[in-house]
This record gives sequence, C-alpha cells and structure tokens, in this order.
Amino acid sequence: LPFLVQARGAAEAVDLGCGNGAIAAYLALLRPDTGILASDQSEAAVASTRLTLAANGVAGRAVVQRADALSWLPDHSRDLVVLNPPFHIGASVHTGIAHKLFADAARVLRSGGELWTVWNSHLAYRPALNRLVGPTRQAGRNPRFTVTVSTRR
Repeated sequence: LPFLVQARGAAEAVDLGCGNGAIAAYLALLRPDTGILASDQSEAAVASTRLTLAANGVAGRAVVQRADALSWLPDHSRDLVVLNPPFHIGASVHTGIAHKLFADAARVLRSGGELWTVWNSHLAYRPALNRLVGPTRQAGRNPRFTVTVSTRR
C-alpha cells in the first residue's frame, strides 16, 4: 500500500473488488481531497468495506456499491483504479476473474489513467495487464506480492 503515494492524482479513486475495504480506507486517509468509489460483487464485502471505512472515520467520503466489476461506471470516466484481484472461485485457483477486472478497469479509465494492481507474484499477471490495459511497470515486489501500475493507452 505505501506505493499508492506515487499514484496519479485524481478527483476520484476507484477500489475495484474492494473486499474488506482496507485499500479504500487507506486511500481515503492518504488523499483527503479524493473521493473514493468502492465496489465488489459480494454483499458481505460491501458490508465489510462500509464497516472498515466507518472504523477509520472516512465513511462520509466514500461511495460503496455492490456491482459486477465496474458495470455502474461509464466508459473513459476515471483516472485512477486500484485492484487486488481475487484468484479463487471457491477453493480452486482461477485467474479468469482477474482478467475480467483488468478489462473492465481499462474500459473505465481515461487515456493516461492508471490501474494500480497488487497480486500474488506467482500469478504473473503483467503480460495480461500489458495487453488489456496498457504499458505496465513494476512499482514493487517481494517474494509473495507484486505491485504494478498500468497506464491506459
């Protein structure tokens, strides 16, 4: 998460697949002038995100939406999307959902907008990010996790 200090400035930041809301809350605390949009297909995740935002005193600065990816946002409408993609369907490892989320982030990003993604290093998502979003560089890495920034063509 410290890498997000380097992320492009934006009026609104989107936490795609917000899960427990940790990234949305961190962004709200890090960037008090940025509106936060958070979405997840899971009702439990949406509820958890709302609780996390409230616990961090930033609930009033965020919109949390239950949605299939970013279906609720128009094309080419945002400058910053952050994502920690899921890689399980039930108990099995499945990366298809990540590719869907990458493509939807690309749809929503304006030209020059950024997708910041943190993923388990062994999943090697960089070629897919290059193909689906645009030029992708590594912002950080350790043996378990990789953080990349993809710039929308």
